Amino acid sequence: MGGVKTALRQRHLGLRKQLNAEQVYDLSQKAQQLVMALAVFSAARTVGLYAPHANEVDTELLSSCAQAVGAVVAYPRIVHGTMEFVRFDSECTWQPGKFGILEPSIGAQGVHSCQVEPELFDAVVVPGVAFDSAGNRLGYGKGFYDRFLAQCTPQCVFIGLAYAFQLEDKLPREAHDVALDYVVTDAKITACPASSRI
Repeated sequence: MGGVKTALRQRHLGLRKQLNAEQVYDLSQKAQQLVMALAVFSAARTVGLYAPHANEVDTELLSSCAQAVGAVVAYPRIVHGTMEFVRFDSECTWQPGKFGILEPSIGAQGVHSCQVEPELFDAVVVPGVAFDSAGNRLGYGKGFYDRFLAQCTPQCVFIGLAYAFQLEDKLPREAHDVALDYVVTDAKITACPASSRI
């Protein structure tokens, strides 16, 4: 299974790398607008987003939308080999994390108060390399998101965000993989019936 996943990662990362800035912007706007059309997103009071890396779908519009209605917006960072989410507000700045991905930078005194525990999230928007209509996701192989999502409540909605070309007919699935409730691309919203969490 590892060889299949590696080949899929290489192919999809190669396709994503070919996008120019204008394509990333245009397709990201379309995908984000579809996420905003989801009632489960607009109703969420605590939202997990990600800082895009290497041509991933942008999330800035989602952040602005959520903050405009008073929702708490949090972004991930890696601390001692574990992914945690921290609240992002005007006091925060960005700095590159362990893998070169931007993370919220907060002072040592504010670490505890800014951390948002998994059980508090209503919706988490999840990046990935590839997705399928059953809610399976191919990540980067580190397992950070699967471990974090497994700690969220059954009521929390997981939304995969991707470009249309990142959809596969069927991805390999392992026991520890956490299924998504929706996969949203620039072309469509897919509700994932395989997720036992809907």
